[in-house]
Amino acid sequence: MKGPLIRLVWILICSSLTIIGVGWGIRYDWPDFVHVDYGFPMRWATHTLITLTGPADHWSVNLVMLLINVGFWQTVLIIGMLILELKIKKR
Repeated sequence: MKGPLIRLVWILICSSLTIIGVGWGIRYDWPDFVHVDYGFPMRWATHTLITLTGPADHWSVNLVMLLINVGFWQTVLIIGMLILELKIKKR
């Protein structure tokens, strides 16, 4: 029973990391360009709030980087599951 519980916990941790990694936003307050970049480790979206000419509401989204970002976290999930399988089988 311990093996399936460990796998479930690992899946929940990696799912949480995926959601946090995709939704992670960092705000940059530069004098002429205030924006929020989303995504960790790859930036997949930028929300521009203020430009040199005044307030703005512009989104710049790169779907390829979003897929790479999600793929990165899912690769971490798969590698972790493989390591868990090897450790559980050795017992």
